[in-house]
Amino acid sequence: MEEEEKKKKRKFWTLKRTIGVILLILVLAVILTAFGVWRGLKDIADDQKILMVVEEGDVAKAACIYDTDSGKGKAVNVEVLPALTDVKKFYDAVVAEYGNVDRMIIADTEAIYRLSMDPTIEFRGTDVDRNTLIDWVIGKSYPPQSIQKNQKPWDFRADLLNEWFDYYYDRLDEGRYRKFIIENGMDLYRNEHIKIYKSNIALTVLKYISLEKIIP
Repeated sequence: MEEEEKKKKRKFWTLKRTIGVILLILVLAVILTAFGVWRGLKDIADDQKILMVVEEGDVAKAACIYDTDSGKGKAVNVEVLPALTDVKKFYDAVVAEYGNVDRMIIADTEAIYRLSMDPTIEFRGTDVDRNTLIDWVIGKSYPPQSIQKNQKPWDFRADLLNEWFDYYYDRLDEGRYRKFIIENGMDLYRNEHIKIYKSNIALTVLKYISLEKIIP
């Protein structure tokens, strides 16, 4: 009886130690993940040059490099760049031609439409509605000569995309816009309407966990 009692006690303490080790590992994993997410978010917040790309069927239709400090953009000639089937190759080609960028955001037309909170934005003195903006950006239709002037199509599309990005980026400081853009942006990201390169642990976690609904 005593021997059986000792065996039961040993099993109990072995189980308790095992559970303790598992809990410790889980706690450490949570702490390390939280730290990684914090660093990842800080890394994103420090991005200065963002390569914004609009794609249709893995083909880049318009692209610009937006400087978050100056609010200015640089047009990118997508007509000489590789397809987006290889995102890294596309990114490297842009960097080789235009210099370093911190992050690349690739959005399809649904993402552009859903993130356009206002029905129109002003571009070169003309109010451009969401549908028209998308058609112009992807080259589905063409703007009047009075708006495009003598610009090459890829250059015009880049300028229009930059104007759209600048318009909504500036409004991230406004509560109603910030909530709308972040929540919709994350939903689009999780459903592959937005792709982000280069990724980090924060973006990986956000792919599966809706932290934006927890953190104000």
